[in-house]
Amino acid sequence: MADTHEQVQDPYLVPTHTTAAAASIARWVAQHHGIAVKHCHLIRRGLNDNYALRSIEGTQYVARLYSIRPRGGFNVEFESSLLAHLAAKGAGVAAVVPAAQGRNHVSLQFPEGSRALALFRYAEGATPDTLEEFELTGRTLAEIHGAVLDYSGPPSLYTLDGHHLAGRSLNYLQAYPELGEELLEAYSRLIGGLLGELAAVEGGLTRVICHGDTHGFNNHVFADDAGCKKTVFFDFDDAGPGFLSYDLSVMPWSYLIRKTLKEPDETLRERWAHYLRGYRAGGGNPSEADLAALPLFIQLRHLWNLGEAVGRLHHWGTSSASVAWLKNQIEVFEAWKKVDLRA
Repeated sequence: MADTHEQVQDPYLVPTHTTAAAASIARWVAQHHGIAVKHCHLIRRGLNDNYALRSIEGTQYVARLYSIRPRGGFNVEFESSLLAHLAAKGAGVAAVVPAAQGRNHVSLQFPEGSRALALFRYAEGATPDTLEEFELTGRTLAEIHGAVLDYSGPPSLYTLDGHHLAGRSLNYLQAYPELGEELLEAYSRLIGGLLGELAAVEGGLTRVICHGDTHGFNNHVFADDAGCKKTVFFDFDDAGPGFLSYDLSVMPWSYLIRKTLKEPDETLRERWAHYLRGYRAGGGNPSEADLAALPLFIQLRHLWNLGEAVGRLHHWGTSSASVAWLKNQIEVFEAWKKVDLRA
């Protein structure tokens, strides 16, 4: 007699994002990297899915399962080559652990499409907390910017320009369900104005290969065997050629948005002063034009972040950037036009 409870795949089921079990990640790492995994667990789901692993020998790693993002293809060839270049220069980065045949990643077929899996060295330590650690973070970022000047590997799929930071966000907003015409027009004017500001000053701004996400939680501070504090940067999946002002702006933006501030408080001013001091001590030399453009890039960063949420409604849902929240951000952008980080 046939089992009337047999599960049959619904032809109308369209998967948008699959979260792989930690056991699957452990098996794939063993298969493709030849590492016997003792433990694996999911760290977080976000722009990508990240997993912590420990080998039988005790070595720690982080596996990243890249998510399909609306902006386009995975930038893993550029990211892994950039990290190899930086590691060879002695810069503080968590480099890729090659898979079989020296591959920097493996491609895995998921219900929603092909996704890339890459394995990285584990970054010891914790996120910067003290003023000394923010200064160290700034110094190491400058060293990374300097070490990448002679990079000649595969190019980035993305340039961190006005279109990438703001233009894409407008496209995603235009596809947002039930977003009123008045609010959409407000964002259209806002983005048009910011892109006009950028066009007027970009010729005088310093260009670098940006990390792209230097908000203070993508680097860990640790003490080496001699007791000296060092920092290591990771998560370069948003890296690409862009503006120094943008890479510098992400740290103050992160503090402002997490604390829901419309202007810097004393803590941010102190952290920024040490961060900038460290950047200069590491060989970085932001111009007056670069620093004057910080309020512009804080806003552009916010637009990029907003766009990442709005562009992923199929995965995160509208609660990640509700209409009410989007409406409130218009006032935030207006306030951030006047951000002054000078002592």
